[in-house]
This record gives sequence, C-alpha cells and structure tokens, in this order.
Amino acid sequence: MRVVYLILVLIVAIIAVIFSLQNSVPVAITFFSWSASGSLSLVLILTLTIGILLGVLITAPSVFRRSVQFSGLKRQMTRLEKEKDKLHEKISANEDSKPVDSETKPDETTG
Repeated sequence: MRVVYLILVLIVAIIAVIFSLQNSVPVAITFFSWSASGSLSLVLILTLTIGILLGVLITAPSVFRRSVQFSGLKRQMTRLEKEKDKLHEKISANEDSKPVDSETKPDETTG
C-alpha cells in the first residue's frame, strides 16, 4: 500500500511540475485593496489547495461526529455480545441442571 501511495504522489508531483512549466505566465490578483502577482500555475495550485483545505475543514465536524458515534456503537455491541454470552451460559447451565426423567408416563388423554 505504501508503494502505491508513493507512486501516486510521484505522479501528482510530475504532473504539477509539467503544469507549472507550461503555465508560467505572470498574473496579477486583486481582492479589494489587496493585490498580489505570481505565475498562473502558482495561483491555480494555491487556489486548488485552499479549496481542498476548506472542504476538509467543512467536513471535519461531520467526520468527527460519525467517529464518536461509531466508537459508541462499537462499545454497545461489545457489551451486548458479552450479555448474550452470559445468557447462553445461563441457558446451558439450566438445561444441564434439569433432571432427565426416563420414566415419564405417556399422556393418558392422547392414547
């Protein structure tokens, strides 16, 4: 799995280098009174990175909540499995303690 991850990172890095070499045109960015300039590739890569980070920040509370919910359900499942095992043991102990009556009389009403 690490090798696959490393290969994917290398492929993305190579694509980023090719992208930046082909899009090196200087671009000026203005936002209200703030102004900055840089290459087109840098601006696009920064915009993509900021978008990814915002997406992660927006989804983080939901992911955290589901993680907490999952751990709670896992604890509940473990507790219920232990309770089930205890009940099975109790049932088998009750069945073992019942005397087996080999001299049972047949029901007189059925015969």
